[in-house]
Amino acid sequence: MLNIQSVSDITDQIKAKLENEISDIIIRAEISECKFHSSGHIYLVLKDPGAVLPAVIWRRTAQELRTQPVVGMEVIVYGRLSVYAPHGRYQFIIQSLQDAGRGELYIQFEALKARLVEEGLCDSERKKAIPDYPMHVGIVTSETGAALQDMLRIFRQDAPHVQLSLSSARVQGRGAAQTVIDALKELNNTVHPDCVICVRGGGSIEDLWEFNDETLARFIAEYPLPLITGIGHETDTTIADHVSDYRASTPTNAAETVCKSWRDVRNKLNQLDYSLTSRIEYFIEKQYRRFQNIQRYLSSRRMSDTIISWQDKTISLFRQLERIIKNNIKYKRTQYNGIESKLSSQRISNNIISWQDKIPILQRRIERGMNAHIKYKKARYEGIDGKLTAYSPEHVLKKGYSLIRDKNSQLIRSVDVLSPRDNISIEFHDGYADATVSKCDKKG
Repeated sequence: MLNIQSVSDITDQIKAKLENEISDIIIRAEISECKFHSSGHIYLVLKDPGAVLPAVIWRRTAQELRTQPVVGMEVIVYGRLSVYAPHGRYQFIIQSLQDAGRGELYIQFEALKARLVEEGLCDSERKKAIPDYPMHVGIVTSETGAALQDMLRIFRQDAPHVQLSLSSARVQGRGAAQTVIDALKELNNTVHPDCVICVRGGGSIEDLWEFNDETLARFIAEYPLPLITGIGHETDTTIADHVSDYRASTPTNAAETVCKSWRDVRNKLNQLDYSLTSRIEYFIEKQYRRFQNIQRYLSSRRMSDTIISWQDKTISLFRQLERIIKNNIKYKRTQYNGIESKLSSQRISNNIISWQDKIPILQRRIERGMNAHIKYKKARYEGIDGKLTAYSPEHVLKKGYSLIRDKNSQLIRSVDVLSPRDNISIEFHDGYADATVSKCDKKG
């Protein structure tokens, strides 16, 4: 019995089959209808003599279009088929749109790009990091082009200390791709800079076509040095941009990218220089004002009067201190005389005689205490000596025990360290004996 399915189920199956079995494709057609929606999306109808195909360009893609679609234009579009479920119809989602007048070159471009992407040459994981503070930068471009002068201006402004090495190449016309390869080889083989910039100014798709060369693209992908490309204007993209380590929008932007960290350092140093200069000027100005105030104060009559007043006060304080010292000496002398007279009095003599009578009694007490302490210490010593004698190795050996050592005179404490035919030494309380192990057995 057949399963009953909903319209949504059937539509989802059609959508999945259509999107999975038909890969991204390139279509050449004429635009028969074109509607620019307020949301930013563009809705088209593509046709040829035998059929029509609804198509849509989503807003983000539409913002990046270099060619605006119009009714009657013959175009080459790249994208994929999908199903718009709410209306139950299939449509072509356009990812890029090109005027058919340039269509053949565009087809070659997309085919080569797809092949390189499939090989992984455009993967971000394989791209080398651009050094933050390069000291030596290689440049590959035309030595007569305006792009070179723009970059030199950026380096003079933001990183004048960075060493630049120019390897000239033709950047337009047949064979230009090979000259770029030769220039890149020269930089790597001779000066080996920290990173390389490969650029040219803007132009038509034909002018930039040499940078879509497959040989050049593969050489850039395998280039050992970090490589930045800046080909054409911001909207121009070449195969070289896709395989390079970093794609700059313009030659000027390429130089700015390399100099960014140095520019940040320069700006920070400028800020520090301004801050330091301001602080120094403020400090000097503050000290100068203070100096002027002191100078005015010292030169005034008031300061002279103040100094004279302090001189008078100092003399008065010295005189007061002199009187205090004399009075203190007189008082101490009086105290000394009184103490001297007391020591010579009869009362002191009686006290001395009384203490002389007590000395024999104190001596006897001290002797009794010392004898008791010595007796206690002697008994304690004899007890400790007895214990040491009882536990001494010699006393233990006299009881029938012995000490066994290996050939290195190390004490053997377990049968585990012995093997048959090992030489051992046995120590008794009254001598030594050498022996050889014949058998080893553990208890149990």
